[in-house]
Amino acid sequence: MSKSKQARPLRQREYEAAIATLKERHPWLARQIVEPAPGHLAVVSHLFAQVEYLLPPTVLARKGSLSVSCNRDRLAIHYQPPRRHSERAAAVFDLIAQTKHLSLQKCPVCGVQVVGDGIRPQRCPQHDGLQGLFAEEVRRSRQLIVEQGVQQVVRDLGKVTTEDVRAAMAVEDEPIPSKTKPEEVQGQSTETAKAAPSPSIVFLDEDGLNAFVERHRPKGDDKLKRAQSMAERIKRAGHGSRQLGLLPPDWKALLDEFAQAFPNFHELAELLRDHFALSSLGDGRITWPAVLLVGPAGIGKTEAARWLADQLYLPFRVFDMASTQSSSPLAGSESFWSNSEPGQLFELLAYQPQANPVVVLDELDKASNGRPQYDPLAALYTLLEPRSARDFIDLSIRDFSIDASHVNWMATANELEAIPGPLRSRLTVLHIQPPKPEQVRSIAQSIYSRLRDEASWGSAFAEGLHDDVLSRLQALPPRSVRLVLQRALGSAARDGRGVVQVQDIRPLADSCRQPVGFVSEGWS
Repeated sequence: MSKSKQARPLRQREYEAAIATLKERHPWLARQIVEPAPGHLAVVSHLFAQVEYLLPPTVLARKGSLSVSCNRDRLAIHYQPPRRHSERAAAVFDLIAQTKHLSLQKCPVCGVQVVGDGIRPQRCPQHDGLQGLFAEEVRRSRQLIVEQGVQQVVRDLGKVTTEDVRAAMAVEDEPIPSKTKPEEVQGQSTETAKAAPSPSIVFLDEDGLNAFVERHRPKGDDKLKRAQSMAERIKRAGHGSRQLGLLPPDWKALLDEFAQAFPNFHELAELLRDHFALSSLGDGRITWPAVLLVGPAGIGKTEAARWLADQLYLPFRVFDMASTQSSSPLAGSESFWSNSEPGQLFELLAYQPQANPVVVLDELDKASNGRPQYDPLAALYTLLEPRSARDFIDLSIRDFSIDASHVNWMATANELEAIPGPLRSRLTVLHIQPPKPEQVRSIAQSIYSRLRDEASWGSAFAEGLHDDVLSRLQALPPRSVRLVLQRALGSAARDGRGVVQVQDIRPLADSCRQPVGFVSEGWS
């Protein structure tokens, strides 16, 4: 019985008490971000104790030196080593890597041991398929399963019945000791700390969707099957409603990380702070006004938008405006054409459950201004105005409109003057400067970290790059850094090393000969 109590999720107030106890035990954490999943508190507590053996308290007390958070059940640890103690910093990086590996063997909800692939976080069978991390949230998730009549398949347990839910809820409602030590905590993450479900919107009129299918019934099997397939995909994504992605509870720390990863995007980071702060006072939806990022090519404009979409877990799409000859990618093609197709924006919104994706209009200043009926910018005059975007009609499907007013737009351009004035007036213009050499060092470190996190082989390499390697990289344009680092990692792997060295960085002349490869990585 005691074992089942240990594996029980924490209530939010108990989690907060455990964090407070942890900070009292380690005073240098007072100014640090400490928001791991409750199920990871034990391994994090052990990490802090080990770090204190390596670095003196005066070093650890510096702002921003070591912080932890949770990103979709995954333990995230940020460590900024001091300029001194570089030998000890390398040991701290090793401890961090070990702690992350150990966290993958713990359920982020209750901390019970799990057997996973060692790459992705995994919940235990009791909490797999449930939303939330705290006891209150898990309970609500189970209640919804019953109320909605959903028989959800849970790994190793089969279908969840009403009796199963009531029994599990009864266990979790048992009294929990008021004082919880961090090493005894086997709980949850702050990623889904908001108890309320994502707000939903009315996305389309279902009667209009049915009318669309019926209109194609007399047109033959092929067109009818196509219309029915579209309708089925729309219904699978949520019928006539859609959800709005929510801000993570640690959005402030996330924007701090963004500012560090993209130090020349200070204006964008500040704009997002303002709008996220406002949203957090309401229902917490992720939203910002349509933004135009103006600056030279190759400074990371598209990559910054991609980073935000990835970290906020929003759908992402790039429209290459320079190669677009008409408005059909955005607005679809007219229904009277035999090969009429809905636009990519319609597909992005209609076929997935979230209504606030991140959409990039890349190289907006290079869009061809042809005849009015083929103007690739025409649809934007409607889409960038929230009021008119609420009733956006794709040209190939005129039976119903969709709500496109929640799209988070980011346009990029090299020159502001080439964009028509009426379109500029619908965008918040931010001028992005090329990063300074010292900023490229930070960008290079961030790119290296993402390469490690995204790859199955990432754990084979050290957490950070050495100063001499960063000095070599800081002379490169940002769009070149990723490919150069990929080659450098390959070079180190061939030599059986887990550390990138200066000799792994190819000469600048070699990297500059391959701009096409860098563009493909999204740096513009």
